[in-house]
Amino acid sequence: MTTQRVEKTWQKQGLGGYATEAIVGTLAHYGVAVDEAGFRQRAQSSYPSGIAEEWEEGWKGTGPFASFPAHAAAELWRRWVPDQLSPEDFAEALAALMNALAMRINGEAGAPVAAAFEAFGKARARMPLAPDGSPDESFLEDSLGAFDEEAVELFDELAEALAEEGHVADAEAFAELEEFLLPARKGIASAVVRAARGERDPAIASLVALSADAGRSRDSRLLATDGLLHLEAYPEGAAAAKALLAEAETEKDYHLALDLCARLEHTYKALDDRAALAALAKDQKRLEQAHDAAHPGHRHRHG
Repeated sequence: MTTQRVEKTWQKQGLGGYATEAIVGTLAHYGVAVDEAGFRQRAQSSYPSGIAEEWEEGWKGTGPFASFPAHAAAELWRRWVPDQLSPEDFAEALAALMNALAMRINGEAGAPVAAAFEAFGKARARMPLAPDGSPDESFLEDSLGAFDEEAVELFDELAEALAEEGHVADAEAFAELEEFLLPARKGIASAVVRAARGERDPAIASLVALSADAGRSRDSRLLATDGLLHLEAYPEGAAAAKALLAEAETEKDYHLALDLCARLEHTYKALDDRAALAALAKDQKRLEQAHDAAHPGHRHRHG
């Protein structure tokens, strides 16, 4: 067994410059025995974060080595499973693209947008896919799991912000990317972009149709409804939310029903529709009672 070890300062420069033997030796020193054959076999059913979680169960490293397993798993994946894209590398390509687009929105002339789109395209081409052509869900969860709240917010807002600033081609390209990564948003992100570039009426009509499409998941229809509310298309958004609310109550999905009540309350207040608010209050009380009866001990209130 190798006696090589990674230095305590490894976090400053990352693991890329260390020999594989030093990474393996450090893992062994803190309680994890790993070799290339075993790692490659494990990689057939798990991504780096899953492998690291197993290592962490008996991990003895502290201080600068407390977080070592996750970084080691990602680095060994690059070296021992080079034919498969690392979720970390995919996340880095996406983050670089988002940062370049944010620079463009901020008016920075040197924003490397073309290069970032090209690099992301290469990573995307190597993504593992589900049988229906959508991204492998586990891979995507592993890739985006490290994104903090600020990064998620940027991802959600980029396409619309680009369109509002007149960067239509970039907005459309990012909306397509967003809908590919998150199939539930298919047609929704692009509709919001259409509205931002001035095609409000067609965008609203598209979102209304998506919210009523029985062939889509209820989560996707809820996203379309949220799109209408985001665009302040309140009458259309209220109609879509009421239709989903009726379905949710029929199927006894009380959590969704109560979430929709909150959306409708916001919408009716914006419309200053007091009669609708009064009727909604009665609906919400009935749904809360049904929720509490269905989930004893979980007396949760929405709104």
